[in-house]
Amino acid sequence: MELEVAMIYARALYTAAVENECVQEIRDELLEVDHIFRGEKDFQRVLVNPAISSAKKREMVESVFKGKIRKELLNFLYILVDKGRLYGLHKMAKFYYDLDDEARGEGYGVVYSVYPLNTGQMEKLEDETGKLFKKKLHLNNKIDKKIIGGVKLLVEGKIIDATIQKKLNRINRSIIKVR
Repeated sequence: MELEVAMIYARALYTAAVENECVQEIRDELLEVDHIFRGEKDFQRVLVNPAISSAKKREMVESVFKGKIRKELLNFLYILVDKGRLYGLHKMAKFYYDLDDEARGEGYGVVYSVYPLNTGQMEKLEDETGKLFKKKLHLNNKIDKKIIGGVKLLVEGKIIDATIQKKLNRINRSIIKVR
């Protein structure tokens, strides 16, 4: 349920950003605001504390952000304060980025390998995987020492396993079936 609520709020902010032609500015500012909320734990605790009035929380938000972020984002933060939903800002920000990425035909993923991949290998994987997903992909390389060889990709919740271990498991199952 909370994810659904976060998506609704993110979609509302994204729609306002599109209508006001400030999608990228809101994206950049939302990243900074989210970073502040996640980094300043005391500030975050105060703003989600139900014992503190919404009016006081609005004053705090205004004193920190007014004049530093677009009015659309500031008004969005006020709504979150009034509705007691500020605790979900990080999820809302993530959904906002997803909506923007989708609109731009972009996506993100992770490629796991036993050793770091060079720029050429990463570009080739991004191009080939991007064709499968029909979008421009940006992959991040993470090292997984459990992989014997090959790579495993995680893109938009989908796994593409091209590891040697996966191939060995397939061969093993085939041998067992033949017996």
